[in-house]
Amino acid sequence: MKLVTVAGTRPEIIKLADLIPMLNKYNHSVLYTGQHYSPNMKDIFFDELNLKPDYDLKCNTSEIEPLRIEILKTLRVIDPSCVIVYGDTSSSLAAALAAKEIGSKLIHIEAGVRDFDMAVPEEGIRIQIDSMADYLLCPSAFCQTVLSYENTVGKIFLTGNLIVDVCMRLCEIATKQFHDRSIDLPNEYLLLTIHRPENSDDPVKLEMLRKHLEKIKYKVIFPIHPRTKNNLEKYNIKLPSNVTSLEPTSYLQFLYLLKNCKLVLTDSGGVQEEAVVLRKPCITLRHTSARWETILLKANILFPLDRTDSLSDVVESMIPAKINRNPYGKNVAKATMKIIEKTVINDV
Repeated sequence: MKLVTVAGTRPEIIKLADLIPMLNKYNHSVLYTGQHYSPNMKDIFFDELNLKPDYDLKCNTSEIEPLRIEILKTLRVIDPSCVIVYGDTSSSLAAALAAKEIGSKLIHIEAGVRDFDMAVPEEGIRIQIDSMADYLLCPSAFCQTVLSYENTVGKIFLTGNLIVDVCMRLCEIATKQFHDRSIDLPNEYLLLTIHRPENSDDPVKLEMLRKHLEKIKYKVIFPIHPRTKNNLEKYNIKLPSNVTSLEPTSYLQFLYLLKNCKLVLTDSGGVQEEAVVLRKPCITLRHTSARWETILLKANILFPLDRTDSLSDVVESMIPAKINRNPYGKNVAKATMKIIEKTVINDV
């Protein structure tokens, strides 16, 4: 019985961090594609999470076909009984296609996530992987319900979201590690992340962001994504004085910032999840979201940057939000492992 987990991006590394050691009691390998390949998007996270891939393909691309070709070469050598993929990245789809080509069973973790908007690049990837998967592990009851309407062929399970375990465990470590350090943070601040091309590649959207931010009365801490930083410079858009930009942070540093902020502004799906786990109000700077659970719980609200009303007013309305429920479960790595052991391994 051979298992291979394929990952290629920073979020996958983080979310799989507690599951991989459990899988390692079997004949298990981690294959890293190198879709995220810069040190601050890759190495720092492997080091911080105490993980090391067995195979690092160093593909340095997000193009699906080159990724599929390189993954396929390695899978042919390993000849796994089952391939595990996470989420909706190019690496995950490429690995799913390669797994099916060699006849391996396919587990899709984070199945059933939907934006309900085919203009979102990840949407087609999610749907295609779910249609191919033999085992679909859902992060929430909402996602499980979505799959029940899609005539899914594979077996569907509700496990919860792996980010819960990692986020809670590392948040404690981050609090201890950074509490006594001299970190120059305002007493009250908002946390901002922007990285999606729909926002960060569009000079009109970036200018809208600037105008929204300058009207907010709080200080804003902004760990800035390299793409966003380059485009702000390219289009000569200067952040307002209440915004402090930081170089990309480690995951522990980011959790410390999230834990201590009053509210988070983001276009990241992962940050929406982490915010509800840590009971932090969230404003998603997009027209849509794949984390509808958080919106239904009123822990999160959509505010696309082209809205003409006041982001400052929405901030004030969201800060007092009482977040009393985490829709993503607990002890999720153990629940996931239980399904893999009792169902997948027996089937294979």
